[in-house]
Amino acid sequence: MLSNELVNTGRQKEIDLVKAISIIGMIICHVIEEIYTSYKGDPFAVYIREYGNQIIGAQAFMIAMGIGITYSRKIDWKLLLERGVNLFFIVMLLNLARYALPDLLVFLYTGDIFYRKTAFLTFSSDIMQFAGVTFLLIGILKYFHFSELKIFLTSILMNIIGMLTVFKINTGSYPLDQFFGLFFSTKSESFFPLFHWFIFPAFGMYFGYLLKYVNDKKKFYLTLLIPTGIITITYVYVAACVNQSYFRVIQDLNSFNYMNIKDALMHLVCNTFHICVCFYIVGLFSEKKTKAVNFISGNINRFYCVQWILISSLETIFSAVFAYEVTKGYEFYLLTLQIFVIITRNIHFFFFYIL
Repeated sequence: MLSNELVNTGRQKEIDLVKAISIIGMIICHVIEEIYTSYKGDPFAVYIREYGNQIIGAQAFMIAMGIGITYSRKIDWKLLLERGVNLFFIVMLLNLARYALPDLLVFLYTGDIFYRKTAFLTFSSDIMQFAGVTFLLIGILKYFHFSELKIFLTSILMNIIGMLTVFKINTGSYPLDQFFGLFFSTKSESFFPLFHWFIFPAFGMYFGYLLKYVNDKKKFYLTLLIPTGIITITYVYVAACVNQSYFRVIQDLNSFNYMNIKDALMHLVCNTFHICVCFYIVGLFSEKKTKAVNFISGNINRFYCVQWILISSLETIFSAVFAYEVTKGYEFYLLTLQIFVIITRNIHFFFFYIL
């Protein structure tokens, strides 16, 4: 299966499908979280929000990001640092449009002080901030000539350190806690802190490094498919259905933010199984379907930014202006489909015909 030389350096279609599934699932999940809050009676919404999102949501996206870094033709440490800084700049612009602008407008319209407070979520820590910090860290590690394996081993150590510091960093200052929340779990708006989540892009980098040497991808993925599939099914059953205190991410949604090493290692296996399945699925796709997958995966940052602006604005309008709440399943499905179509058409028109 493996060669002594680089033989598999082209586009990896299965990774494009992984990213496309991640972005579609993310949009559905964000509509549920922000608008369809009474989703508990909807089995599909429950599955997406509490199972799919918890196991192959952000994790799959981060692993794919790590693979993409390894497959980049230019992996110079300076370019990685530049990419990290650029992502921070983009996310600040996004948060101004996502939080500050709509919430301050509603505050001026209604006088409700709640929306003045939520405008300060502009400085919160989320997955794009994590991506920025990740590029900065990888750039630093590459400057010191860390191999993909050393980066992965470093990420395991970081996760263990993160486990030991959960909620122990509390300065009493909101801005400082937000800053430390980029790296550790704090009681501020701290999502995807670096020390807990770096393990996923680091694993992706190492997986991508190995993938470059794969001579026979069908045999490679078939070898991984069965054992990872068995472990994935067993893990999901134990984590979701068995009353235990070892694997907590599915039953305790809060622990998703401060991913511990036990669940993280299992999620690496689950997402390896996910990649294997995507490899065999994408092999059945027509050229038209492959182009659609490539469009989504190739514009993942644009999808992320546009969907948040649209969903946050709709949530604010629904709740503050019309006092309306989506409670019916068919409303949720229609709204999600409309949001995805609007995002796709606008990205295609704006970025390919105007810019």
